[in-house]
Amino acid sequence: MAQLIDYNVSVPAVATNQVAITVPITPNKIILAQLGIFVLPQFANNNRVQLVATFGAQAVETTVDNTPPLLFRVFRDTQEIYYGVQGTESGFEHFYMVTFQVIDINVSSGAHSYSFFVENLESNTVAQIIGPMNVSAAVYAV
Repeated sequence: MAQLIDYNVSVPAVATNQVAITVPITPNKIILAQLGIFVLPQFANNNRVQLVATFGAQAVETTVDNTPPLLFRVFRDTQEIYYGVQGTESGFEHFYMVTFQVIDINVSSGAHSYSFFVENLESNTVAQIIGPMNVSAAVYAV
């Protein structure tokens, strides 16, 4: 049975429209949240880190193509470990709750920082992170 060895959360925003962070056009990106975990030496390279993130987003109507795809990236320390794209559109349905899970396997012992970034893949479009924003990390020995 897996054993929980560390847990952490970061909640930068608790409600929709609490923030209005314009998502930069790639290759620029912006950090949305960051948190740290600690892996004990006896569990090094025999663990799983489960990350769960939720970000409220909206596509902002403009006079051009209104479909900004959002690229979410996750880094452990300085190494990218995950990325995924969420399509959006600003016409009929322009509010989104983007939730994803990342599993990081066999993380080395010590303190690690996880950072969550976003960027807009389509020039001439506008998207914002509007909240809520929350991330969690659970470290399990297996």
